[in-house]
Formats: sequence, C-alpha cells, structure tokens
Amino acid sequence: MQRRAIPCCLALAALWACPRPAVDGDAGVGEGEGEGEGEGEGEGEGEGEGEGEGEGEGEGEGEGELPACSAEHLAHPPLTPTVGEVFWQQIGLGGLSIGEAALVVLPDGTRALVDVGNDSHDDDVLDALAEHFSDARVDLIVLTHHHADHEGALTQLLGQLEVGRVVHRGFVDVTPAANGTVVAELCAAVEGTARDGALCSRAVAGCDPASFGDAPLACALPTVVAGSGSDALEVLAVDGFAGGASYQAMVGALLTDDNNGENARSVVGVVRHGAFRLLFAGDLTGGGSDTDPVEAFIASRLGDDVLALGADVLHLSHHARDTSSSTAWLDALLPGDGRPRSAIAGISTAHVNSPHASVVQAVQDGRLADGGLFVTTVAPGGTGGTGVIDAEGGSVRVATERGGDVVYVQAVRPDGTVVDTVRSSAVRACAP
Repeated sequence: MQRRAIPCCLALAALWACPRPAVDGDAGVGEGEGEGEGEGEGEGEGEGEGEGEGEGEGEGEGEGELPACSAEHLAHPPLTPTVGEVFWQQIGLGGLSIGEAALVVLPDGTRALVDVGNDSHDDDVLDALAEHFSDARVDLIVLTHHHADHEGALTQLLGQLEVGRVVHRGFVDVTPAANGTVVAELCAAVEGTARDGALCSRAVAGCDPASFGDAPLACALPTVVAGSGSDALEVLAVDGFAGGASYQAMVGALLTDDNNGENARSVVGVVRHGAFRLLFAGDLTGGGSDTDPVEAFIASRLGDDVLALGADVLHLSHHARDTSSSTAWLDALLPGDGRPRSAIAGISTAHVNSPHASVVQAVQDGRLADGGLFVTTVAPGGTGGTGVIDAEGGSVRVATERGGDVVYVQAVRPDGTVVDTVRSSAVRACAP
C-alpha cells in the first residue's frame, strides 16, 4: 500500500482557520486554499513550511458559537491534527486478524500510539501516520496489555519508525493468555534500553519467559507519560493497581484464562486538555462473560479529576464486547447527566459479533445525550443500525478546539468520505 503525506490542516473547521505554526515534522500546511460550502466562513489560506500545496473544501454549515452543554451533527471534512489541540485517531485495521491501534497527538505536538495491532497491521499504522506527517516518528507507544492483537506489530514498527519510549505493564504477572513469543520479542527490544517505560518493577531482570509470571514488586501510579498539567497523557491504573490500592490484595487473585487474563490487567489512561477528557482502558474486564469485575474496583479510584464529571469521550474496552463496559464503569465515565458525550470503539472485521448488543444498549441508554457511538466497523454479527455510527473499516477521529472546550468526534470511511461528525461542548466547559 502506497503511503503519502497529506497536509496537516485540511480546513479543520469552516469558521476557525488552522492555527500556526504547523506541527513539527508535519507533511505541511503548504500554501493551501479551502472553500467552505454552506453558511460558515468558507475561505481560508494556510501558510507554513510544508511540503507542496494542499487544497481542502470545508463542508461546515455555519460552525459558529456552540451553546453550552449542547451537541450537533454536522457536515465536516476529515479531522486532522492541529497545533495546541488534542487529536485521536482510532485506526481502521484491515485483513482477517483481530487488532486495535490508535494515533494520538497532544497539544505540545507529542505523537503517541496507543496499542499497535497485530503483526499484520504495521502497514495500517504507518499509513495513518503518513496521512498526517512527513516523517516516520512517534515519541511514545503505550501498550495496554500483553495480547498479540494490541502489541504484535511492535517489532515490525521498531524497524520502520523512530520510536521514543515504549510504556507497558512490565514483564510481570504475564498470564498464559499472552503470546509468549510476542512478549519475549518486546522484552528483547526494550528492556535495558532508554526507551523501556515499564510501569511495574520486578525482582528478576532479563527476557527469560520463565520469570514473566512473577508478581510485580510495585507499579508507579499515577504517572504522566507525556505532556504535563492539564495537557497530558497519564496512566491511572494497571494490573489491578489504582489509587494506591490493589485488586489482587483487596479482592482476590485475577483469573488467568484467555478471556480474562491479560485483559483484566490492562493499562487505564486518560488524555486531558483543558476541559477535555478521553479515557481508554485496553480490554479491561467488567465482570461480563465470567470475567473479573476490575472496572468497578478501578472506577472508584480514578481520582476527582476524572470522577467529577466523567469523560467527554470513552474508549469502549475490549472492542465493545460484553466482558467490559459494566454499569459501574459507565456510571462513572458516562454518567447520563444530560451533558453530551461520545463513545468510540476499535473493532476489526475479525471481532465477530462486535459491538455486542448489550453494550450498545447500555451506552445509548441516556448516557450520550446528543453525542454519538462511533465504531471503526461493525463486525459480522455485530450490532449496528440506529445510533451506531460506523466508519465501515475506516477510522474514528476525535479532535478538540478552543483549548479543549469544544470536541469533535467523527467516522471516516477508508476512501476518506466522512460518515458523520458530532460537535459538542466539553462537559467541564458546560455552565453549572
């Protein structure tokens, strides 16, 4: 698949021109011109040190002031990274292998990947980067847990990307549900190097898989892994540790079977920017389908910064399957208080039956207000239809505006056609 660099700012909004300067290393705003259709301001010129020229057509219909605590569905061109704002792209992963990966750009320009898909998905990840940037570089990779569909592409990507740190649980409490070969390859690639960002320490160093099952000595939480203050990517929980407490110490040992083992030990993180909060938790289990109810334990220990009003955007764990998204989790993060919120899910074709009907129903049961439920695809047997915004194998994109006070969530098909866009006010920017 041929990769190409596309200008970073393609008339991100009809009213607000793309900020300057361009993102460091960006493929270039170039000398672009955009023509808006509708009632918004339709013309904008972008200048920067970009490569080549870009043209974009704005489709916004009068994107002016947004009333507090409101949301609207509108026509909008594909979202792209903007300097000083957050960008999240849930990457559509092709083929018949399960997998999940997301590209994140923080307000300071830090580029991160949250999971990287299976060993057949490195091209999909590289293509997503090439759409927005002219250089193959990420500052950070966060691996939520040791399942091959979330970290299997790492060794291929390390050979094709310039990578800063790799944040992961550590080579501790690794269960039989993990692919031992994949975990050993990850260990060989990062342990003892400057890019090793293990969250949990262990007594024995080295990449002998026989030692991977040892219990962690300690896990550094919470920990900011990129950015700072109100503009950061922060890890809040891992391996059942959160808020100074341990699920395994207080509740009991976590199961180790395939449906639960690695999933229950997932990293939980938040991306924050001003009033905006996006929360992700890998495949964290909530008690459904005979899994450990780790979500409820962690939900009450996420800290006031998250629990005060929940999330603007919640990444649904385990590809929107019923092992996750428990009532306790949704009550904490999508509290159904009338404020607009959105949920997103990374699903590939091989995730048969995703999203599960029970998850779709629970999320849409008065929790989103005028927001939306966005999925990269509805897998065979999965629940689509009314209220599920399907990117049909493409990407789900999130972008902030006005310092995090305004949030866009969007589904984009593989051919670049936008399915739908929701624009809403951040819940923390709502009037009391």
